[in-house]
Amino acid sequence: MASPAGAPQPGWRERLFGSLLGQLRLAAFASVLLGFTAASAFTLLLNQQCLLRQQKRQMLVTAGLLNASLDQLSLDPSPERTRQLQLALERQSSPGRLFWVERSDGSLLLPMPPTGNGASLAHLAERTLAAHGSSGPVAASLHLLIGTDQKLVRGMGGLTFLTHPVHQSPDGSALWAADDISGNLATLRSMLLGLVVVWSLCLLLTLVAISLLTRRIIQPLRDLNRMAAGVTSESLASSRLRFDHAPLEVQELARAYNGLLDRLSMAWCQQRQFVGLVSHELRNPLMIIGGYLRRLQRRGQNLDPEQMRALATTEAETHRITRMLNDLLDLSRSESGQLQMVLAPVAVDEVLTTACDLARSQLSRPLLLNLPKEAAEGPIKAVAETDRLQQVLLNLIENADKYSPPGRPITLDLARDDRGLCISVRDQGIGIAPEDLPKVFDRFHRGRNAVEHERGSGLGLSVVKLLVEAMGGTIDVESQMDVGSRFDIHLPAAQ
Repeated sequence: MASPAGAPQPGWRERLFGSLLGQLRLAAFASVLLGFTAASAFTLLLNQQCLLRQQKRQMLVTAGLLNASLDQLSLDPSPERTRQLQLALERQSSPGRLFWVERSDGSLLLPMPPTGNGASLAHLAERTLAAHGSSGPVAASLHLLIGTDQKLVRGMGGLTFLTHPVHQSPDGSALWAADDISGNLATLRSMLLGLVVVWSLCLLLTLVAISLLTRRIIQPLRDLNRMAAGVTSESLASSRLRFDHAPLEVQELARAYNGLLDRLSMAWCQQRQFVGLVSHELRNPLMIIGGYLRRLQRRGQNLDPEQMRALATTEAETHRITRMLNDLLDLSRSESGQLQMVLAPVAVDEVLTTACDLARSQLSRPLLLNLPKEAAEGPIKAVAETDRLQQVLLNLIENADKYSPPGRPITLDLARDDRGLCISVRDQGIGIAPEDLPKVFDRFHRGRNAVEHERGSGLGLSVVKLLVEAMGGTIDVESQMDVGSRFDIHLPAAQ
């Protein structure tokens, strides 16, 4: 499966054993390898057995004429019969097939004159008897089944012979045969080499075919992963997965996933409606409470200083809750597409002055405002909405106050740049960690070092970004740990 953006890439072990694609390829290739190996070994063994059977059949046909001579010799062991058998052995023998007789007393009767080299034939006969475990008279019963009485014997000159006990006479003498299979073994080796080459090529082609087929099989799951990764809270209601030509299992998974999206969309819609309704319903009581608190402060001649401080604190907390409710209401309206902006040329310097005056009544630290010299000549205007811009500034000032040590100032600057007007809010606070900077405007996100100082809702900066972008502007942030942060708001200048 495709890895999400920014996620570490898996190693080869994870790709081979940890992914479905790797496991499918490994299982398929292991099965094919086992099947190819078993089929090749069986084919080679079958060819070898067929060759041995054919060799023995031919040898038995040739040895048929010698069996009668051996039986006559057992009945009449005269020198004449012995000479006739030797001549018969010589006639039937050839460089590739040799016959001899092992007598009942253990002596050998070789062809006369010996075919080829007599010493070589005697050496072959002795090694044959040793290989078959023969010493002295041959056993009364010889197994003539293929493979049970055959031995491979190495003769002189590096030749390989297949030896057989062919026939046993009544007196215990045995007729032996040896076939030269050196050429056949060379043929088998060539066949084995060719089989290995073909086997390797077929395995390579099979591996390529398995890789392509498994990738094609897994492709619907990759598409499902890609589509699911593109689903956001804003697109829940319209995101649907369609796999008309995918396997049945993937279609069932897509249907289940679409059902989950429907339930999530309904829950998300109900949540937005609830947040919007609660925020709207709580604003009026809080405004009434704030009004009574201000009235009590104006008529508080009979209140002592401690009671006046309590009223001021209560009013400040009321303002904070009101701003939080406004933030929630703005988020709810934005998600439902009901956030409306009436954009017009706004005197930004006047909005900054008003926001600073409101913030100073709640702050116990210096709040500095730097305006350009041209502000003395007339208002500096940008395309925005007055109330929303003031809300953005108050949120940024409150955020700077939360994360700055007591006594350190907060500075607001207004300047022109290539993008229009730039409003900067600078503090000398704890700063933002580099790993938290990309997420600083995410909803409900709070930096690791922020948790140590003060709890918050995590909505303020996300609402700031929402309102600034709704007014056609942008916002940037720069920060350094233990030095401070600076938020730059860029608004289009009014013509």
